[in-house]
Amino acid sequence: MWANNMEKKKIAAVASTYDESLLEPKAYGGTDASGKEKNSKEAMFDAQGTLNAWNKKDAITQQQKFAELRENYRKPAAKSASFYTPDQRAQIVEAAFSGNEAERMRFGAEMIPLILNRLDYEGFIRQVLKTHEVAQGQIISYEKDIDVAALVIQEDGQTIGYQVKGNRVLPPEFWVTAYPKINMAEIAKRQFDIVDRTHDKATFQIMLQEDRQGLRELYSAATQINSQVNITSSVNKTVLENLQWEVERHRLLVDKFIMNRAELGDFKKNINSLDYDPITSRDVLLTGIFATIWGVNIFISAGVDEDGKQNISVPEGHIFCVTEGRYLGAMPIRIPLTMLPADQFVFGNFSYGYLFGEMIGQVILNPRACSLGIKSTATTPAWLSS
Repeated sequence: MWANNMEKKKIAAVASTYDESLLEPKAYGGTDASGKEKNSKEAMFDAQGTLNAWNKKDAITQQQKFAELRENYRKPAAKSASFYTPDQRAQIVEAAFSGNEAERMRFGAEMIPLILNRLDYEGFIRQVLKTHEVAQGQIISYEKDIDVAALVIQEDGQTIGYQVKGNRVLPPEFWVTAYPKINMAEIAKRQFDIVDRTHDKATFQIMLQEDRQGLRELYSAATQINSQVNITSSVNKTVLENLQWEVERHRLLVDKFIMNRAELGDFKKNINSLDYDPITSRDVLLTGIFATIWGVNIFISAGVDEDGKQNISVPEGHIFCVTEGRYLGAMPIRIPLTMLPADQFVFGNFSYGYLFGEMIGQVILNPRACSLGIKSTATTPAWLSS
């Protein structure tokens, strides 16, 4: 945060709350003659997140190692208290907001790569569609099958449009923005980490807008060619196979299931560990992580919409099935995430503010590449179907 020639403040060294080694863990390297574990230079996972293992025995050993790392993810001291003392928190906040204006704006700019990292990790639509940055003045166009309609989000960022004629799609672009505000009274009280709170609020606002708009496109595209799968009971293997069949009958390969946490609960209740290989069964039973089935990734969303607040992207009772982004659609980024000052002092409010924004497009080029299942008891919210 204090890079790029920002004025440095004297803050006592603070230990990290998390063990970041879990993000890129090293493989289990065996033990030496004394029984001490050897340090391995090999990565536990490859670039695609696939476990590196020689055989099933080695795979189980690596899973045990990963389970130990996950259990120790939070260091013991972090379970009961924060490593930041009140004085250290005060110094961090003072350095960020009590310096000159240029330093505070630079502080806001330094949050951009942190937010982008979180979007790539947590926001699912960036992993569903193929993302790429657009050069200055470049015309965005994509090839599509001539006999299917491409779905795009119009410039208002809300309306879904259909492009049927021709074999080339020129998707419109729209703004996605976040406006986190920091009240000066909150800074003075220092009851929580202002920096983390601002970071989290900006990330969540952008991520939710991206995901909800992308999901609206998937909802409309999934029934253009493929049939909707009606789920009359709880989610089980039959439901997932029916969704997968709708896509793969077009000679496409399914890459992801996207569902609400409630539907994952259904599936975990119905799962029989004998139906799966020992590695998957052990992973689910020991870690609680259910990330793939039949080689298809499972993306989970949670949250509950409240009055006046949008908190959810995948509604309960809805399951989406999609291919890889290159066979499904694209998300061009015209203006990468940027920041402008947006204080409210001119309106008589004692609040600092940052306006984060990006100009993007979203297009589904091949409706055959997605399918949708809805429970008979589910209610489709207006924001998804309108």
